[in-house]
Amino acid sequence: MRALEGQKTLLTRTVHGFKYDEMHDEIVVPSPLTQAILVFKGDAHGEEPPIRVIQGPQTQIIGTGPSGNDKLSLDEVNGEYYLPILDGVLVFDRTANGNVPPKRILKGPETGILGIAAVEPDPVHNRLVIKGERNSLLIFDRTASGNAKPLSVIQGPQVRIAGLPHQHRIYSPKGWIVVGINGGALGVWSIDDKGDVPPRWKIPVRQLVGKGEGASSIALDPVHKELLCSSGSGNRLITFYFPELFE
Repeated sequence: MRALEGQKTLLTRTVHGFKYDEMHDEIVVPSPLTQAILVFKGDAHGEEPPIRVIQGPQTQIIGTGPSGNDKLSLDEVNGEYYLPILDGVLVFDRTANGNVPPKRILKGPETGILGIAAVEPDPVHNRLVIKGERNSLLIFDRTASGNAKPLSVIQGPQVRIAGLPHQHRIYSPKGWIVVGINGGALGVWSIDDKGDVPPRWKIPVRQLVGKGEGASSIALDPVHKELLCSSGSGNRLITFYFPELFE
């Protein structure tokens, strides 16, 4: 139906996670090679430039190697963007534009964040869930900044969260966290869980994704009560009917 492409868009390769802001009808995309966050109109088409660009030395969005910004998340309710960087997270106001400093920075040894994490907010429970390289889920207050400790940590032999920082998803109305786990499966935890606890639900999908590290990306469709996951190795998109997650 439409294609957004071309030099004026500033889009680059190695984008591993972008978002659609339904509340404001905007497409939000990280641009690793230009070290920026790009915001487009929801109906953007062709070689259309972004309506806002967060870029410049004050943003602290730097690096295209191990600290490259290849994925992001957003909080439509509180109007914030969350961009993982090496060992931390940058938070920007949704309306930020140009060479502006982050609204908050969550980073430091006490946070437990190592490497490039995957970040998802839960505006209903006012939490921020970070999946990093320690095979764990770190749960923070949504507005945590600086060298803050997590409120709780889900980690241990019964958890078995996959080590790669693939994306996870939160169904905020119920506080369910959906994440890939070792053995090629999907696990669901509660935002209130902590410690070494098994998932509330588990979907084994190894025979479908073809690898032992779980799904590379996850999406939730509350309208049709479906969970979707992708496998980069098998070039597949798999859909599960999962009414329990949304009820």
